[in-house]
Formats: sequence, structure tokens, C-alpha cells
Amino acid sequence: MGPLHYSLLILPSVLILSTYYLLLLLKRRRSPSPDNPPRLPPSPPALPVIGNLHQVGLYPHRTFAALAQRYAAPVMLLRLGSKPALLVSTAGAARELFKSHDLLVSTRMRIRTFERLFYDAKTVASAPHGEYWRHARATCVLHLLSNKKVHSFAPVRIRETELMVERIADASRRGVAVDLSDVATCLSNDVICRVSFGDKMTSDPDVAGRFKVLLEELMKLLGGFFVGDFIPSLGWVNRLVGVDRRVDKTFKEFDEMLESILVEHEGWIDNAGDRSKDRSNGSVEEGCQSFVDVLLEAQRDGKTTKDMLVGGTDTSATLLEWVMAELLKHPRVMKKLQHEVRTITKGKLEISDSDLDQMTYLKQVMLETLRLHPPVPLLGPRELIEDSTIMGYELEAGTLVFTNAWAIGRDPRSWDEPEEFRPERFTNGCLDRGQDFDVIPFGAGRRGCPGRAFALAINELVVANLVGRFDWTLPDGIKTKDLDMNECALPTIHRRYHLRAMAITI
Repeated sequence: MGPLHYSLLILPSVLILSTYYLLLLLKRRRSPSPDNPPRLPPSPPALPVIGNLHQVGLYPHRTFAALAQRYAAPVMLLRLGSKPALLVSTAGAARELFKSHDLLVSTRMRIRTFERLFYDAKTVASAPHGEYWRHARATCVLHLLSNKKVHSFAPVRIRETELMVERIADASRRGVAVDLSDVATCLSNDVICRVSFGDKMTSDPDVAGRFKVLLEELMKLLGGFFVGDFIPSLGWVNRLVGVDRRVDKTFKEFDEMLESILVEHEGWIDNAGDRSKDRSNGSVEEGCQSFVDVLLEAQRDGKTTKDMLVGGTDTSATLLEWVMAELLKHPRVMKKLQHEVRTITKGKLEISDSDLDQMTYLKQVMLETLRLHPPVPLLGPRELIEDSTIMGYELEAGTLVFTNAWAIGRDPRSWDEPEEFRPERFTNGCLDRGQDFDVIPFGAGRRGCPGRAFALAINELVVANLVGRFDWTLPDGIKTKDLDMNECALPTIHRRYHLRAMAITI
């Protein structure tokens, strides 16, 4: 037997010993010790193929928060199907991620439903990081959601709020309960429609009704779980259960409606040269162009396209619903806020932006509600663009990153009695914490939501009118301690049951 034969006999033994040595080395490197920190974050056991998907449940923000608490881990590594996912659950971890590694997590996870509904994922929220996204976001920030632009929409907010107050006053006269959940949804829809498309949208019941129906279907689709996003080999399941047909139908109808509005607005601009006149009622406030007009003008400069029009009203409605629920559940806070609003307004009916600027307790109430009830509890998933070391852990490119805003807002390491609704925790110069990492309902870093000022402007005005113009009680003898505060699983976290209350006009 020659040397070659001996080599061939020895080779398997060498491979086995080498593999054993590498496994021991890997285990040693991953063993936690002061001198040799773990290379991967803590991770719960995963099943074959599906990984940790079975642990997600209907309320993933709660499930993930419980896992983080069980493992005492600011960050964890899950496996969602074939995709590794980093879960961020504390303000400190979020601060390091978004301050030190923001560029590495500046792109979005590819979600097939988003891509099909939103023009190949070319909205500010869903587009991958790159030149297109930078132009789209710049247009959004500079021309649609700047402080000046938000202020210019004050007449729209005031008018829609007055219509809401009239409907509530009518219910008060008739002695019937007000469905505040419906009030929040209708008002948010109407404000968004008017600032997006002008008075034409709300003055034409057919167009407005069609838009609202399509928006509801859109939100249902966005709130669904589609296994193909996490296990690509099972993408055929979407076709089998009819999801793909629903998505295509919704996209087609939404696109046709937006196209007709765009064509009409383009004609007005071409014929008039400007938008100083609105066909529906003869005039609009100076400088108060609708979003679609701004986007059409920007499109001529190649800055953005019509897909920027696709936005949501759900987050504003959700916030308003939870604010009123917390106020009804905490009469002390309600009375204190009513005193502030009524003292500043001094009996006048129209509340101005300058009035709102003086309402510090109102801002504290809004921040405390956002802390406990972020409308989107799990911020939109991001994706690592390259292999990275974050907080001492080595993570591979393509790892998804989920930030649990709900868990961060209830973290006892950041908050005293975190489950208590106590707006006063934001006094003594702490109002700016809403822009820090202890409360991040609007996200952070490059992919943070640019609509923060717009959303708060709507909700502050509405809440000030609701508590300033009316006293409120729960119907049917319900006690405040018995008010149901359970959640409903949707893209945004609504209340499980509609919020109903009796309004008493003062």
C-alpha cells in the first residue's frame, strides 16, 4: 500500500478532527466571558424552516417585549423563516443603533405586498435607500411637511375640526353617545383628503367614499402576514389563498383613482398657471396648495412622482382614539387639561396655533399617550446593507432590524412606574424627550417619519376642541376603572372595541 493510499485513509480522520476543533473553537468564542464577549446576540430556540415565526402571534410587540425581558437582552437575534432578525428593545440600544450605525440600517426590508401596492416600493416609507429615496424624502420634507407648510394647512384643520364639533354638539343635544373611534377616523380621513387633493375630494361624496373604502382595504392588506416574505419558497401560498388577486385589484383601483385626480389637477395648472383658485369653492388660503399640486410641480423638475400621494390616515386616528380613552379613564388628567385649554382660550371658539403653543400640558398628554400607545408599535423593519458589528455582535448583511417602540416606552429602566398614565413625567424640561430615544413613535435616524409635526398639529387641535368645548362621561353607567383598554391587531394598534362617550356641551 503506497503513500497515496495511506493519505486517503488518513484524510477522513483529519477532516473529522478539524471539524471537531473548529466547533470547539466556535463554541469557545461564543461563550460569554469578560474577555471574550458573545459574537451573536441572545437567541431563543428556533424550529426548522419557520425559525421563531411561531412565537410572533397577533401582538408581536408584546411577544417580543416578553422575550427581551425573559433573556434580559437589549437586543436579541431571532430567525423569522429564512431571515435573521435583530430585535431592539431598549432606548440605549436604539440610541446606539441609530446614532452609530444609522447608515448601515438605512434601507427597508423588501415586502412583496408593499412592492405591489406602492409602485415597486417607491414611497418615502418603503423605498430602499438610494438616490430615488433621497429625492423623494427631500421633496416631502421641503415642500409638503415643513413647519411652514404644516402651518399653511391650519385653515383645513380648523374647518374640519369645526365640522366635527358640530356633529358632536348635535349628538349632545339628542342625548346619544358619540363614537369617538369613528370621529377620529372620519376626521383624519377628511383632513388628509383635503390637504392631499384639495376641496374637490371632500366635496364629491362619491370620490371621498371611494377613497375611504380603498384606504380601508389597503390597511387590511398591509396588516396581513404573508409567509412568502420570510420563507420565499412558500410564496405560492399567497396566490393559493387569493391574496395576490386582492392586492392587484386594490392597486389597480387605487391607481385609477389617483390617475384621474392627477389628470384633473394637471389640467387646472396648465389652464390657470397657478392654484390661487380652487374650482370647488372659488378660493383657497394663500400658499395652501394641496399635496398633489406640489407633487405635480415637483414632478416637472424630476424630483418625485405620483406614488408619493399614497399615504395613511390610520396613525393619526389611532393616536386620537387612545388620547381620548386615556383621558376618560383618568378624570384627574381630563380636568387638568380642560382647565388649561379653557383658561388659554378664554371662551373663544376658534383655537389658533399660537394658543396651542401655550398648552404645555396638552403636549405632555400627547407624549404620554405616544409613550404608552405608539400607533405603530414595531417600527418598519430595516435591513443591514453589509456585514456589521453592532454592540459587539457580528451580524450578517440582510439581517432584518425591528425596533420595538412599545417596549421602549414601557421600559422600567427608563421610566418610573411605566404602566401608569402620568403626563407630568414630561415636565421640568422633558418635553423634548419626544425627539430622543425614550419615546420614538415616529422612528429615528434617516428613516424616521417626516410627518411628526403634521400629525401632532392635527391631534393637538382636535383634542383641545374636544376637551375645551365639551365635558365627557362614559355611557351606560360604565365606571372609569372598567373601561376596556385592550388592543386590536392591525397595521396600527387600535382599541379592540370602539370608544363611546357622552358629550355635554359647556
